[in-house]
Amino acid sequence: MTELRMTDAEFTQLSWHDNAIYGIAFYAGEPDENDWASDLILDIDYIVEWLCPTEGAFQFKVAPAWLVFHDVFEHEIAMAQKPSFAGVPVIDRIEREFEGHLGISTDIANYRWRIHLNYPENGLIRFLAPGFTQTLRAEPILQDGLQSIAPSKRRALLGEPPWSVATKRGA
Repeated sequence: MTELRMTDAEFTQLSWHDNAIYGIAFYAGEPDENDWASDLILDIDYIVEWLCPTEGAFQFKVAPAWLVFHDVFEHEIAMAQKPSFAGVPVIDRIEREFEGHLGISTDIANYRWRIHLNYPENGLIRFLAPGFTQTLRAEPILQDGLQSIAPSKRRALLGEPPWSVATKRGA
């Protein structure tokens, strides 16, 4: 069984290069309860392993995953859709830079995160957050030459997303 949960403690061992992003959401806290924190949730296809055979095409072990950045603020998402844009955003790389500590007397580190996209070209998601959790939502699937899972396969693995019933084409 593949490790299902990873955190920012493993940041230097992880790579998100060529990971497809299927959804972006914010999970907001409760201001009435003095909880002003929001989580940034990315629904991605995480490439668990790149397999380079001696002959033939690359193969990839890919799993649907949630990449959740916690206590996010100062966020900015820049993705310019061009007429040729016909797909989901794809991550080039994720960078982090130490920004200081949260609060006056806390030991919680805060980082400036930059998620560079290679599709659409020059896309960027940036924000401040102390860390993340990534959870694989299913076992990795071996893909011949494909770095993401086809939407029909994702639905078979995960079920229909809650919004899909109301937004089906032609419905």
